[in-house]
Amino acid sequence: MAKVTIRRGDMEFAVEDLTVEQIKELVGINGYGSHTAPVSTPTSPQIMPRPVTKEPNFYAFVGALSQRGQTFIDMLKHHPEGIEANELAGKLGYQDAKQIGGLTGGGLAKIAKRFNVKLSDVYRSKITFPGEKRTVTFFPGKYILAVIEQQKPA
Repeated sequence: MAKVTIRRGDMEFAVEDLTVEQIKELVGINGYGSHTAPVSTPTSPQIMPRPVTKEPNFYAFVGALSQRGQTFIDMLKHHPEGIEANELAGKLGYQDAKQIGGLTGGGLAKIAKRFNVKLSDVYRSKITFPGEKRTVTFFPGKYILAVIEQQKPA
């Protein structure tokens, strides 16, 4: 009979009165060429990438947007003649119109790529200089205009 001391981090415990066979089983030596204890590694769930569609899917694109992205689309639907960036920023909850670039560039662009949607088909912007002041106006693209057309009463 033998004694085995097991240390794990700060903990230590001893097991006494073991046979050689019990010690082999405890440390994972089974006599069949395996000299290490079996190690089980937890398997993490596999995250499958979302498939990129071949055909543009505007409705899936809009459905995948954040609440602010959907509000951006909705604002463009309600302003087919265009909406000035400062007004749009306020409606989106931004303090500065420059923040719209983060939404359109980072937020919308990444999702648009996944659904094979061109941002130029979602919106367009126009920069003008009335009275020497730079003004950016956002206009709905062809996908939003098509939705507006479908929603018109017959």
